[in-house]
Amino acid sequence: MVVNAIQIMTGSWATLVHSSDSLAVLFSKLPMWSFVLAQQVSDPNLIGQAQKAWSYFIQSGQIWALIVGAIVGYFIRGMV
Repeated sequence: MVVNAIQIMTGSWATLVHSSDSLAVLFSKLPMWSFVLAQQVSDPNLIGQAQKAWSYFIQSGQIWALIVGAIVGYFIRGMV
């Protein structure tokens, strides 16, 4: 049974000979639940993290770069 499962997982690798990243092929064949079980959450406060990131975004002045970039990009898009 295990040998058959391994053959099924590795059977499509023969068609991906030109693939340069064998880890991507391996991970694409793993079941999704294996990634969910492997996660470890250190800080479950998602709302607090979002508020902290937003306040840093405002305090560091990145909001102005976003606004200026959107305006300049809109004008450049209008010229083309």
